[in-house]
Amino acid sequence: MAQDMDRTAPARAVGAVLIASAIASIALLAAHPGDAGGGFADILKDEAAHQAVDAVVHGGFIAVLGIQLVCLAVFSRRLGLMRTPVVAGLIFFAMGVAFLCGSLLTDGLIIPAIAAKYAAAPADKLDAAKSLFVLCGSAIRFLMPMGLLFQSAGIASWGWALAGSGVSRATGILGLLVGGAIIAALAATATSLNPIVVMGGLGAQALWIVVAGSLLMRRKL
Repeated sequence: MAQDMDRTAPARAVGAVLIASAIASIALLAAHPGDAGGGFADILKDEAAHQAVDAVVHGGFIAVLGIQLVCLAVFSRRLGLMRTPVVAGLIFFAMGVAFLCGSLLTDGLIIPAIAAKYAAAPADKLDAAKSLFVLCGSAIRFLMPMGLLFQSAGIASWGWALAGSGVSRATGILGLLVGGAIIAALAATATSLNPIVVMGGLGAQALWIVVAGSLLMRRKL
């Protein structure tokens, strides 16, 4: 009995943290500063003005991803790390976290720092800033969808494992649907970084993470 309680209490705590992390990710998405209009000089000033907010939002999201990865490692262990789909889910999701962290670091910390350096620069000095913005934008253009792609592949792999384990077939099917839908949406918009697909993909992933956390809280694993 004592051993069962030792196994259950940590699982419920991990499930609660997992759900809280999903809610926090949605809150951070909602707090993301909007893009400024106007010319390049106006964009620089806006990015520089929101440097602190960008650091909190993007840095907070990086921290949330780290917490989710720890919780999902516990989730995978309880689901059975000896099973290939479970191992694939954990590795794919970890790869996705790495790519997303690179995108978040570039978008939320590097670009605002560049903007703050050049915001008051004369017009003839802005060519260097434009080149750096193009480089950073090109990096984000690949890092963000690759992160979502690998995370979605991880969710689909966990869904496959759950659907075949009898633990929660509904959660497994949801994982397959969420992962497959995001991968299909990314493939359909491969030539452009569609913000609707990105935001929708992050929201759908948060939904599945809430469901996965509820499995741990309800002692299903």
